[in-house]
Amino acid sequence: MKLAFLLLLSLTSVAYAQLREWNDYRTVLWMGGQLEKHKDQWPLIAQRMKEMGINTGMGNRDAPPQHIIDSGFGYYVENIVNKGLCLKFSSSVTNWSKFVDEWSKTRSADAFVRDYCFDDPKWLGSVTDIMSKAAAAHAASKPLMYDLRDELSVTISANPFDYDFSPLALAGFRDWLNSQYKDLAALNAQWDTEFKSWDDVMPFSTDQIKRRMVTGEKHPQGEPDWSALKQVKFDPVEATKNPVRWNFSPWCDHRTYMDLSLARTLGKLRDAARAKDSHTPVGIEGLQMPSAFGGYDLWRLSQVLDWAEPYDVGNSREILGSFMEGKPMVCTVFEKDTDHAKRRLWHLLLLGDRGCIVWWSEDVIDWTKPDLPLTDKAKALAPVLKEMQSPLAKLFILAKREWDPIAIHYSQPSIQVAWLLESCADGKTWPRRFSSYESTHNQHAQVRNSWLKLLQDLGYSPRFVSSDELMSKDRSKASTRRALVFPQAWSVSDQERSHLYATSTIYSSLPRGLFDEHSKHRAVPASRVVGQPEFSLSIENEPQDNGAIFTTEGLQSSDGIDRYAAERLSSSKTGGSTSSYQLPKYATENSQKRTVSDLDRTAISTIADNLRKQGINPPIRIPAESRVRTHRFTLGKARLLAFERNIDYKMSEDLAQAGGNEQLEKPVTFTASWNGDQEVYDLRTGKHLGRSSQIEVNLDPWQPSLYALLPATVEGDVVQALLTAAPPFAK
Repeated sequence: MKLAFLLLLSLTSVAYAQLREWNDYRTVLWMGGQLEKHKDQWPLIAQRMKEMGINTGMGNRDAPPQHIIDSGFGYYVENIVNKGLCLKFSSSVTNWSKFVDEWSKTRSADAFVRDYCFDDPKWLGSVTDIMSKAAAAHAASKPLMYDLRDELSVTISANPFDYDFSPLALAGFRDWLNSQYKDLAALNAQWDTEFKSWDDVMPFSTDQIKRRMVTGEKHPQGEPDWSALKQVKFDPVEATKNPVRWNFSPWCDHRTYMDLSLARTLGKLRDAARAKDSHTPVGIEGLQMPSAFGGYDLWRLSQVLDWAEPYDVGNSREILGSFMEGKPMVCTVFEKDTDHAKRRLWHLLLLGDRGCIVWWSEDVIDWTKPDLPLTDKAKALAPVLKEMQSPLAKLFILAKREWDPIAIHYSQPSIQVAWLLESCADGKTWPRRFSSYESTHNQHAQVRNSWLKLLQDLGYSPRFVSSDELMSKDRSKASTRRALVFPQAWSVSDQERSHLYATSTIYSSLPRGLFDEHSKHRAVPASRVVGQPEFSLSIENEPQDNGAIFTTEGLQSSDGIDRYAAERLSSSKTGGSTSSYQLPKYATENSQKRTVSDLDRTAISTIADNLRKQGINPPIRIPAESRVRTHRFTLGKARLLAFERNIDYKMSEDLAQAGGNEQLEKPVTFTASWNGDQEVYDLRTGKHLGRSSQIEVNLDPWQPSLYALLPATVEGDVVQALLTAAPPFAK
């Protein structure tokens, strides 16, 4: 199975090269039932769509929407697979809250059988046939994209539950384990179990692994002592005294298999589409935040998708932008006012978005009036949608993004371990850690976001790197990672450690590497833990690199770094369970004793000084206290710059935008500087600002400031000149 999955990944780039180019911004209208009811008024509806700035419609899987095509619109195919991928529909658990409440009365393992098993050949055959027929029906009409399913999940969203213990899923799981472990003895040694045969092997449920965390039993049975579980705190020294308690492999391996199962299924559906239509990208809408549940290993998903519409929670958009660079991304527009829509759509275009889906036809056309006028929402969105299709926006679509040699580690096993440890405080109610809760309370995600925001405030453009990428034999990519950030990387494999090249300096929020890739605790000698800030990489027999290891442990700035994202927005309490190890003691004990500005200054100077010592300097220098994000692009001989307020985007599946950005919704003036004089143009006004090595920026919080740096002046309209001179490959 491992070989088959690797083969699937190896085919991705070949198949992707056949896809149609997508170099124009596409504004899609999600079409509801009212439009069908008023189909006799289609010419008027089409006129209203054009007035609003919509250039793309929607069709179903059965046949091309000829009326949409004839009116000059493109279209995409929505929700092709309706059974099995999304349990909100066509399943017995559509009311998830009620389902969880009922299950919690018995906590029976009988409920761990998913209505649709990804290992069921009958179901898989039926949905691949549906996908194949849909692609065959639409191929000649050249749709924009195929959407497999909106808000799909192993469970619902990223909600926790122990799917799938069905016989077929368990058989597939055991086959996969056979590919991961040399023999049954090796599995038992890894899991600290005593299974007598492969047929006896069973993954641990969440209740079982939590009981092991309390008792240290090899084969825990029954519910844990919930009161005792709430008191569980991980301590690296104490953990060596009873290592079985901290061996999560029987649970984490099953979570990993479910991630693999979902990705493998999506890959097969994409293959079915490609067999009939090799040019239309295949993807999903409503992609969730990185999670231990739901199948949301973003690295695995990125390898089987041609496009995606992610909910921007837990850095999902930033992570996918790193993993799916060059592939189209879109977003859903739920905003009702011009400012918020403009801010987010420009932000996402600068990250690489190629379109948006406006939610929805029922809200943008007044269906109660004979002339079907646009609603106030539609009128507010119209200027934004049209601007996203302008020559100015086109510049940034065609340009190539500049990255800095800084990578932030993405580790799915670490996400799994973090969830187990954080959810101890929830006791018996862990099944109600719904994705809506995790989006604001998950500490591991907050630490990851803190590092990202800190680096961006300093003027850098880091990218995320997966464990697989870190272990790649392609050393050309390794040379671009001169600094590697580990944001609470609980689990690090031996292979990952061996691929930490000498050119890298390691920055880390502890802990790091206390568990292996299957989430079994490593027996780290106490002498390597107590008083040793670098203990997280000090494992016996580990190859040492020539780079430095810099951690936040023991520094006064540790709270400023690990809590940076919250403190910078003046949001002091984020809630959720805590432990003295998961958050540095300095943060929990002294958070009320120092000012936010002091926290920020300490964090900034600590990280910035170390990066400068490495010779990693941002090409465009800005004051970090401005809380501004700098985007850099190359287009021919021009460098394009975009400055925006560096707010936190947390769009959830209910289409609600999280608050907390009020401090950054104010204008700010700052100086941006660079090495060497350049001809500076304001791209919004077209004005030539002279030749200089710096510029004063007056930044509107609702739209980015856009500039071009050129070696020489240009004649006429600078935007048109840049588009005309753009390299052929960009056009």
